[in-house]
Amino acid sequence: MRYEDFELVITSPVNLEKLVCEIYYKNEIIAEISQETENLVIEIFSSQNGEWWTFPLAHFQEALEKAKKHLLGK
Repeated sequence: MRYEDFELVITSPVNLEKLVCEIYYKNEIIAEISQETENLVIEIFSSQNGEWWTFPLAHFQEALEKAKKHLLGK
């Protein structure tokens, strides 16, 4: 699923029981949302070139909300 420069990829890692949503920005992974615990958990990665991520906040919030809804089946 794509939204602006964001892409959401739902995966099923072999080491986890539940699904994970990977969030990419311009084809580079920036975060992962897991539903492995009682509450959704986000893991945020550093950029490959070591610089700060810069993107529109509203677009990132929308990507997070879409990932959350998809994982929770809403």
